[in-house]
Amino acid sequence: MLRALLLLSCLYLPGELLGRRLLRKGDGLAEALLLRACAALAVAIPVLVLLAVSGLFTRAFVGGALAAGALLAALLVRGTGRWQRPGRWDAAAFALVAGAFLLYALPAEYVINSRDPGVYTLFAARLARTGELLHHDPLVGAVSAFHEFVEGRKYPGFFILGEDLIVPQFFPGPFALLGFGGLLAGIWGILYVVPVVGALSVGVAYALGRELFGGWAGLLGAALLGASYTQIWWSRHPSSEVMAQFFVLGGLWLAVRFVRRPEPLTGLLAGLLLGGAMLVRVDGFLAAAALPVLFSWDVAARRPLRPWLFPAVPLALCGVAALLYLNTAGARYLYILYAEHGLREALRAAPLALAGTGLLVGGLLWVRHRWGRGLEGWAAARGGRVAVGVALAVAGVALWAYFVMPEPWESLPENLRGFDAYRSQVVVRMVWFVTPPVAVLALAGLLLAARRPERGLAVFTGAVLAFGVLYVAVPNVAPDLPWATRRFVPAVFPGICLFAGYAVSKAGGLAARRGGRRAGAAAGALLAALAFGWTAHVSAPILTFQELDGAVGELARVEREIPEGARVVYMEMPSGHDWTASTFEYLYGHPVLPYDRVRFILEADELEEARLLRDAVYVTTDGGPAPLVSGLRFVEVGRQRLAVPRLVPVEGHESRMRNRVEILRKDYRVFRIEEER
Repeated sequence: MLRALLLLSCLYLPGELLGRRLLRKGDGLAEALLLRACAALAVAIPVLVLLAVSGLFTRAFVGGALAAGALLAALLVRGTGRWQRPGRWDAAAFALVAGAFLLYALPAEYVINSRDPGVYTLFAARLARTGELLHHDPLVGAVSAFHEFVEGRKYPGFFILGEDLIVPQFFPGPFALLGFGGLLAGIWGILYVVPVVGALSVGVAYALGRELFGGWAGLLGAALLGASYTQIWWSRHPSSEVMAQFFVLGGLWLAVRFVRRPEPLTGLLAGLLLGGAMLVRVDGFLAAAALPVLFSWDVAARRPLRPWLFPAVPLALCGVAALLYLNTAGARYLYILYAEHGLREALRAAPLALAGTGLLVGGLLWVRHRWGRGLEGWAAARGGRVAVGVALAVAGVALWAYFVMPEPWESLPENLRGFDAYRSQVVVRMVWFVTPPVAVLALAGLLLAARRPERGLAVFTGAVLAFGVLYVAVPNVAPDLPWATRRFVPAVFPGICLFAGYAVSKAGGLAARRGGRRAGAAAGALLAALAFGWTAHVSAPILTFQELDGAVGELARVEREIPEGARVVYMEMPSGHDWTASTFEYLYGHPVLPYDRVRFILEADELEEARLLRDAVYVTTDGGPAPLVSGLRFVEVGRQRLAVPRLVPVEGHESRMRNRVEILRKDYRVFRIEEER
């Protein structure tokens, strides 16, 4: 407990030192604490990633590195900064964050490798236990001469580089954050990282909404986000989506402040947070989509450019680090992106993009030379019309994607499994999760906000549109609901909710001006009740359901049946698949080799020559007997059953979504391998 408190203190201390210097007039106590959380994680994410990739992810190194970050922060900002008094919105903001955490505090016990959250959990568990993210597996090296792993994977999401180096499929940021939770409190610390980050994301969404649209809009938008199906679902799963959402929203909040009033520390931390999103997800760079546009505007308008160095440097460093990881340890992930996620097509268009960039740069310099000093006046006079025109175009495309683009459901076969399945229905399926009233209000909010364009709104809208346009054009996500929503979690769903909150607040204000304060309050309350009520109705089926409830305890009982000191544990499973073989290796530290029954029989002689059958254990997972191998005897030493609930994924139309639960069952039989005499 004491070590956990010391680690938490080291994590928080840079945020305490930097957060005070970020405060501005009008901030309340909620903003003060949220700024500290943003600053703390902005400093922590590159440090934790570097230690994880370097194999130094131990309590001593993590605590020392974070303490060094705190010392550097103390040298960077001198003085005490502001002390903030409670504001009028603080109680509601704190209630919102606390309520969100209560909703999310039923974490999915994803200690099985059935989907991506299992990969994140198990790698994080091993990272916290051994201090290494990338590691050599001696068993893989021992069998590499005669045993071929399907697609170069020991397990799904566990890639083999070279002869025996095991690397995770995804970017290192989530493993580092989850691993920090593991250093604090073991497997439960890992599982509770995302619920905590999810609740903080709701708070940051409120702060961002208040910064852009005012207190009521921020509060309602954050409440809609916090109670939404997707936020509840993904805030309970140990995966990258909500962690990326925190860095995106925190980075946008500080970036909005920076472009309105450039300050070095604000720009630096905005760059670190947006750069942190790049270390968490491969698409994190989309969050900063508007910043190059605003920089180009400043170039053309002959505004000062030096302040842009503060966000640009950390953004560039994090971007280079992400590319370096992707082209070395993440090479297999890069190939998946190239072959399956549209990177091949993007690279084919690269020459055209470079030519277009050259033309834009030339045009920019020409505009700067010809009209640079008059651009600010032109923007003040006509910028609103241009922004409204762009917003109308976005609204038109969104309505087309909802009403015209989708193919009729009757023409599609049921239960399609391909990643391009239901591609034309992507907007229809996503609207079901955000709810139609919220989607309509969001379009109205976008149009209303466009009437008064400003730099902060451009930063926010650019990020929302970058994610939204890309993943509507190239959805390429799992076909089953709710897993198909994941690409829209970091920015699109929060943006929709905040725009909807703004529309409600403006509708209430308009009604108040026309019919008095009571009419305004009634109109706002009615729209808010409609949006929130529909959101709660959609989310209701999963409020009390916990995915894989009891899996940690059930698997611990199974693990106790495996004899201590076994040099090799052979887990029987079909080639290229996995459920719990990786669990016993990465969570509990057993030396595991996954094997198909037939291949084990065929390769038994080679395994004997490699001395991998001595002090070995064979485990079946379907209650079946051990294989028959000449010269070997299998003695049963343990048996245990596993039964955990999970929500049935649904392909096809969202109207088929029900809270249907299935039980995942496994029947383990543990055999000690002995030579026949």
